[in-house]
Amino acid sequence: MLNSRKEQDILRRSSLPRCDNDDVSEGSPDDSLKGSIPTRYRDARGGIDLKRVQLDQHKARRRVIQALIRRIQHLWSR
Repeated sequence: MLNSRKEQDILRRSSLPRCDNDDVSEGSPDDSLKGSIPTRYRDARGGIDLKRVQLDQHKARRRVIQALIRRIQHLWSR
C-alpha cells in the first residue's frame, strides 16, 4: 500500500492545471457561436457535432486512465 506522501505526489502530478477566466471577454447575447466552436466540432448545419465531442471526450478519458495505470505500475515496480 502506498504511503500518504506518495499518494499526494501522484495526485499532484496527475492533477490538471487550473486556468483563470480573466482572459475571457464578456460577449453580448447577439454574438454568433460560430467563432467559439472549433471547426472539428461543427456539423454541416453550423451547430455542434455532439457525437464528435463525446468521442473526443471518451478518448481523452481513456488516455488519462491509461496514464494513471502506467504510473501506478511504475510506482509498484520500484
